[in-house]
Amino acid sequence: MPKKIISCILICILLFAFASCGKKEKEEKHSTELKLPDKKVAVLVAPESQYPEDYRAAKALEAKYPDNVIVKEYADSRVLVAGDAEIITLSKELAADETVGAVVYARATQFAYTAIQRAKEINPSLVTVAVEPEQSLDYIYSISDLVIMADWMKYSRRIVDTAKDMGAEKFVLFSYDRHVSSNPLYSQLKKSIADECYNKRVEFIFENFKDPNYSGGADAAKYDIRQRIVNLFDTKQIEAGKTAVFSTDSIVQSVLVEQAAKRSLIYVSPSFPTAYNGICEYYEAALPEDIKDTASFISSLGSAISADTDGKGKFAIYNFALADTLVRGAVYSAFDLLTGEADTENIFEKASVRLKDASDNKKFNVDKYGPAPDGNVLMCYAPDYEIIKIEKMTEKSK
Repeated sequence: MPKKIISCILICILLFAFASCGKKEKEEKHSTELKLPDKKVAVLVAPESQYPEDYRAAKALEAKYPDNVIVKEYADSRVLVAGDAEIITLSKELAADETVGAVVYARATQFAYTAIQRAKEINPSLVTVAVEPEQSLDYIYSISDLVIMADWMKYSRRIVDTAKDMGAEKFVLFSYDRHVSSNPLYSQLKKSIADECYNKRVEFIFENFKDPNYSGGADAAKYDIRQRIVNLFDTKQIEAGKTAVFSTDSIVQSVLVEQAAKRSLIYVSPSFPTAYNGICEYYEAALPEDIKDTASFISSLGSAISADTDGKGKFAIYNFALADTLVRGAVYSAFDLLTGEADTENIFEKASVRLKDASDNKKFNVDKYGPAPDGNVLMCYAPDYEIIKIEKMTEKSK
């Protein structure tokens, strides 16, 4: 009799456990359902010519949710203008619009902090989501409801690993004081790259080039990098076929690709992990109909590189649409914040689900940024690099 009682109890426990699992599974499935807010989410985005992946992602969301998402395009953030930058002007206009409940900064450029600050002065209840901030992260997360960005530490280690796989014995990082001294994130990136170079026995070289925000602008910065590369060769600090080049600034990527092609250097990645900046600013390839289709774009880009019979560069490319994932996750998270599905207590968990749903990549990972006390900074990455072409050095390039 006692054995029968014990058996019955065990059966009941198992049935209860199965029922609980089913209920939990149902609840988890329900938690991913998207509720649409009464107010609109505005996405502020740079022109397609500057950030194609971000722009296409924003426009796709606007087409999918015409009553809930609007896209506002600001001028190229790399071009300095007198007075307020357009991202600031548009932020103030949107904050004053009673139909808008949230603003997503598809790239939180150098003017994003001021833009958010001015907007919240007009509408304190405005929800803001900053994607991939360029300014000091500590400033941005203190004023924005949510920050979503690439995991730069994982990214930097992967860059060095890929460069090493491509034959790099030296790694040159081009940056300047506004990035590596004034911004803790870029400072950590520099240290992480240097540390990984040390671990991989790759010589690390730092070149402090001219800040494109100062006198001479972008043209002066590009000229300065060309001259520095010439000097590095002349002084025998670097050599063809065995040197990787990288910069924290997006505006000089075309120069690095150009120099890689002409001088047999290794180009691993643009300043942000994407297939749609960097190499394609020098070698032309048509954007795919679906911006997430990086495979077809990389194939077209590879054909363009192979067609350059004089090219001597070594190229790798990031083959996952990370910017698209971040923008989509940001908009879905803004929906959650407006509908009350997410708040300061659960924002990390809710936003993580949205990002993972948007990614469709099993290797995609989301982590917290430790210094942010509210867990409102999410660091995302998927380690997907692909080597397009390794050109053997010709006698001339040697």
